Formats: sequence, C-alpha cells, structure tokens
Amino acid sequence: MSTTGERRAEVIVVGGGVIGTAIAYALARQEVSCLVLEGGALGRGASEASAGIVSPPSTRTLIPERLELARRSFQAYPWLVASLQEESGLDIGYRQWGELLVAETEDEAAALQALAAWHAEAGFESEWVDGKTAREIEPLLPDAILGALLADQGGSLVVQRLVRALALAAITRGAQVAEHVPVIGFAVESDRVVAVETPQGRYTAEQVVLAAGTWTGHLAKHLGWPLPVLPVKGQMVLVSCGVTPLRHVLGLADGTGYLAPRTDGLVWAGSTKERGEWGTGVTPAGIAHCLSVLERLAPRLQKSELVGTGAGLRPGTADDEPLIGPLPGYRNVWVAAGHYRTGVQLAPATADLVVQGLLSGQPDPLLVPFRPIRFSPAP
Repeated sequence: MSTTGERRAEVIVVGGGVIGTAIAYALARQEVSCLVLEGGALGRGASEASAGIVSPPSTRTLIPERLELARRSFQAYPWLVASLQEESGLDIGYRQWGELLVAETEDEAAALQALAAWHAEAGFESEWVDGKTAREIEPLLPDAILGALLADQGGSLVVQRLVRALALAAITRGAQVAEHVPVIGFAVESDRVVAVETPQGRYTAEQVVLAAGTWTGHLAKHLGWPLPVLPVKGQMVLVSCGVTPLRHVLGLADGTGYLAPRTDGLVWAGSTKERGEWGTGVTPAGIAHCLSVLERLAPRLQKSELVGTGAGLRPGTADDEPLIGPLPGYRNVWVAAGHYRTGVQLAPATADLVVQGLLSGQPDPLLVPFRPIRFSPAP
C-alpha cells in the first residue's frame, strides 16, 4: 500500500502498526493532512505477536490513568469497527465472543472473584461462574477448572486486518501511506524537527509522531533522547478447530496464555514473553509453550490441525507503562509507543489523545504518567 504523492504533510507519523495507523485515522477524521512512513510492511512487528483480544483489564494493579485509557478504548471499539468496515470495505474479523479467564487453583478463583468486584467499580461488566457453568458455556474447557470470570463483551479481531483497515480508511479521507520507507534521520532547526530523512528522500512536516513500536527508541536516539523501548518477543501457534469450534476467548488466570478464536474458524494460542529478544524466528521452546496453553485451556484441540505459527516484537518499557506525550526538547515531536501487550486494547484512546494534543498544543492531564520525560537520558 503506497499513496505517497507529496513529500510534505501537516503531520508525519513514523510507524505503520496499530498505534501509528490509528493516529493517522484520527488525524484524517479531523481533516489534518497526514503521512504515514512505515519502514517495512504495514501491520508487522508487534502486530505479528498479537491475537487481537479486546477485553476488560485482567489485572487490578492498573494506575487510574491506564484504567481510563482502557475504558475509553474498550467502549470505542464497536463504533470504530463499524466505521472502519464501512469506509475501508475490509472485514477485520471483530466479534464479541465473550471472554473466560480460567481459575485452576483456589487462590486464582479468589483473585478472579476480586477482579469481578473491581470490574463493577471500574465500569466493566463481568461475573464469576463456577466450573460446571463455565464448561456449559464453553464445552472445550477441561473438567479440572474451578471456575472462570466471564466478560460477555470481550472479543477479538485480526490485527493485520485492523491495521490495513485503519490505513485504508485514513487514505479515503486524504491521508498518505508509504510502506518500505525507513526513517534514517531528522533535520532539526532549533527545537523543531523540520524534515524526516529516508533513503527515498526528505519529507517535511509541521509535526512528527514517533510510533514505530520497538524501534521508537532508536529513532528518538537520533534526536538526543534514547527512550528505553525494549523488545518483548511473542510466539504463537494457529490451529484449526475443525468440527468443534471454540466459542469464547479463553485466558489463564496467571497471565501465561490465552486462546483467541477467529471468525474464519481458526484459533490463536499463545504467547511467550521473551524480554530483550530481537529475533523473530519461531523456536521449539516457543511452540511448546503455546501448545501447553492449548492443553490447559482446551485439551481437545490438541488433536486439531496446526495451521501456522507467528512471532513478533512487542514494545515494552522499564515500568511497563506506555510512552505517550511530547518528546522533551522539541516543540513539535510526540511519542506514542511502549504499549507492550496492550497496543490493540489501548489504540483508540491513545490515538484520540495524541491528536488532541497535537491540535491543542497541550497534552491531556490523563497522559501525565506516560510522559517520555520520565526516562531522562544518562548525563
């Protein structure tokens, strides 16, 4: 996908993943001219390590600002999906299957019951169900489970389709998108970036957003602020359900794995959390982990056909909070990266707040905990 005809735009977004394309679509909806520069193909990188689960938070340890980002994004998905499918003509495979977080121990059961109470206070709908009820709801669950937290509105989508739909919908509204155009540097005048340098030439813009996932730290280093965005490799396997479809998104209460059904009858099982690993190859150990998740959540699917595997690099940070806000020292550079495993879950709210900040010149107070300035470069 390449629509670049001009070498300037009001805003250049560096990165064509779910965050970058969501920002481009939000800008296009505000009639702001935008150019997305993606060094590879759209929807690679972190998107290849994501099963596209869209569900309520699975932990009570979120800071209030992170919780609000999650709530806004979760509430936005139904209308966002409808708009994207109408404007792009693509089916992104979104369905609210319902999600079951499964307890295998008494401690996990107690934790999930407490999570249900916290969800009610936070504005999410969920309920605890016992093991018998959970197996009636989802027959593929094993007999040994003690119960599960049921979130009826939890769902999933195909991330690569979401990214393509965001890009196409942005293009229909006037945005430009260029794949295989890596950014190799910046032209700076005083406290402003005036141009982005690529092997294909220079692109100029009034404002720049760094949303290149794991590679955002390298880009910021060119501007004197080496953000600690670290790779967290994720491996997954794709299996076919055959004649026994999975009816829900399933997750382990200890956070070590999930199963995510797709509308084409396939299921993602994953995933690994390999911090600091830059390689994207699939390994026997990674596949073994994913198959162990399959055994724990839906053992009958162990006899299903193994259709494919996947691996990608998710952008993590030292404190596991995203980086959203102005890059220190620059009047016209923003960062939107470091979402780790929640890029899909937080993309709508992230995009809206970034665009609001670009247009107003003032970051929303909700973004205070996520400011890049919290990671000061070493003297």
